[in-house]
Amino acid sequence: RRPPDTPFRQQKLKAWRPILTPAWVIGTFTAVGIVFLPIGAVCLLASQSVVEVISQPYDEACCVKNCGSDDPDRVDLNPCNLKITVPETMQPPIHMYYMLQGFYQNHRRYVKSRSDRQLRGETGLTPSQLTDCVPRAYADADGPDSLSNVINPCGLIAASVFNDTFKLRTTDGEPVSLTKAGIAWRSDVEDKFANSKETGTNFAPFAGQDCSPGSGYCVEDEDFIVWMRTAGLPTFRKLYRTIHTELPAGDYVISVTNGVSEPGKDAPVNPSTGRAQRTLYPVHPFGGHKFVILTTTSWIGGKNDFLGYAYIIVGAVSLVLAVGFFAKHKLSPRKLGDTSYLMWSKESTNAH
Repeated sequence: RRPPDTPFRQQKLKAWRPILTPAWVIGTFTAVGIVFLPIGAVCLLASQSVVEVISQPYDEACCVKNCGSDDPDRVDLNPCNLKITVPETMQPPIHMYYMLQGFYQNHRRYVKSRSDRQLRGETGLTPSQLTDCVPRAYADADGPDSLSNVINPCGLIAASVFNDTFKLRTTDGEPVSLTKAGIAWRSDVEDKFANSKETGTNFAPFAGQDCSPGSGYCVEDEDFIVWMRTAGLPTFRKLYRTIHTELPAGDYVISVTNGVSEPGKDAPVNPSTGRAQRTLYPVHPFGGHKFVILTTTSWIGGKNDFLGYAYIIVGAVSLVLAVGFFAKHKLSPRKLGDTSYLMWSKESTNAH
């Protein structure tokens, strides 16, 4: 029953067994420190070159009545104007984001609550075939399992689609051009989202829109596509528009609106009910907050100092360890391969 005498079966395959001598250890730590410190400095400088402006939480600034977290009779300013100050000139491209705080898009049931087949434009899907979308698959929970009773697009992600809209202007009233094209991933736009003849069925957020295939609205709308790519953390930002002109330093006004403006009416109206829209996108029921962000980018991306500081800290610690090991090696060197340091050797000597 003895295994064959082969290098593999006897575990004698050739392998590199490095000996960590003081020179190797000190040299490795020194090299890591020398490499990481300048990388960290460059990353930190790139991050700090980004100009980023975050508005005040406009869920608080825009509320005028019944602002409690669980008050169903809340009233917001609609439209609501926010003042934002740009501290220095922002060079294009400038990205406008909306940021939500306390919204758990990463909840398992929420993430699963969608039908990719439906979003790709497949037709003939009845509510019973949309099990992942329950309870947002049937328009009437007690109704028939038919196309007339299906919600399209179904699921909690689509049902909670963000629908505040933003406009940016100077304090003199001059509008700043915002570009919508290109805010969503190209693969999503081309391959994953398409209208069908059933799109918009029993789905209030698409009321009044042209949901025909190729229209560019409804499921094909880039704002909707951006929302459907769920975030991994409860505080997240999603790209809203891109600005391709320079923004000089100064004060600007962001106008936040929810609903559709109609001629002859002072306030935006809810397209599904035809009544005045009294609230903006609701985050108060779960204690969340909403912000608007203007930011530039650098070669490393947006503003995030963590990566730079991480490289600097690791590099500094490595150099400190290298100096410590060097001092230890010079002050109290140890002979390599000295068997007197082995426990069994000491015990054997004491026994004699």
